[in-house]
Amino acid sequence: MTVKKDVLHRIDNQIYFIYIYSKIIIINEIIHKTKRFIQKQGIRIKKASDPLRNVKSTHERECLAICKRLIPLKETLLLITPLSDKKYIRNDELDIFVIIQGRHVQIINHVYSYSITIEGKGLDTVTTIFNQELETRRLEFETEITSNIKHSLKTILKNIN
Repeated sequence: MTVKKDVLHRIDNQIYFIYIYSKIIIINEIIHKTKRFIQKQGIRIKKASDPLRNVKSTHERECLAICKRLIPLKETLLLITPLSDKKYIRNDELDIFVIIQGRHVQIINHVYSYSITIEGKGLDTVTTIFNQELETRRLEFETEITSNIKHSLKTILKNIN
């Protein structure tokens, strides 16, 4: 009888252990969710209390809009300098030349020249659009070059035979 009692006692201990362990897991999840909620609220409060976060002058908005509209145009030339990290946007049809360096954007035309400092996510968005368009054009260029090479190799092969 004592062996049976020992086995039953061990089984009861294991069940109790599983019960306690499941409660600990639930408590840890509640603690994690509470910490995450507090962190999110802190981030929201910080963003809401930042006075310069969403305030953009009309010059900044117009400058970003000009860049966003010029970049996807096929007649616009896009250049980048790897050492100084300057980005150049040139459209000869519209006579507009844009230089982006750091947080400074310079828009030049034969009539006017603006130098605007931009803060926040706007310039990051323009830089991302610029980089994506430049990458798209590079891939098109590379495809064109490699397709010409394939035709040239076929011609060479025909000439050899």
